[in-house]
Amino acid sequence: MSSASGLANHSLYMARLLLGAWRDQLSRGGAESNILEAAFGPAVRLHLLNAYGWFLLAVVRLTPLPEQPPHSTFDLPQLGLGIAEPSEIAEYRELERHGWLAGLQALPERGVERPLPPGRLASTVGRPQVEDYLTSCGELEALISRMSTGLDEC
Repeated sequence: MSSASGLANHSLYMARLLLGAWRDQLSRGGAESNILEAAFGPAVRLHLLNAYGWFLLAVVRLTPLPEQPPHSTFDLPQLGLGIAEPSEIAEYRELERHGWLAGLQALPERGVERPLPPGRLASTVGRPQVEDYLTSCGELEALISRMSTGLDEC
């Protein structure tokens, strides 16, 4: 059985792999950036949100683990009677309301908007690009690293 922190690290690793492949494709110029965003963006977003969700489950020390992680503190399962919610959850809720997490959670699940203009395969109007996801990935890595140190000490 995998631990929640291990699953968080795995999801983060998968997001980094996709971000690297996305940047490589952009540098090669083999496809338009909007096509690459439609191909990579939703998958990167999902891996980042999964990493965050698994991390949340590690913070609340939930066992057994669900099949899928929550993507928000508001989706965390109820803690058992007499178990206090960790104080860090309030910090994460604030990031979900007004921080970089709010932006990541608000992104559309699909990489392509419909209807598209005639002759277009994908649209990036108002959509984050690889640099935006790289920033979110860095923020999430920093959060997990900072908080994992505290978790390991318990």
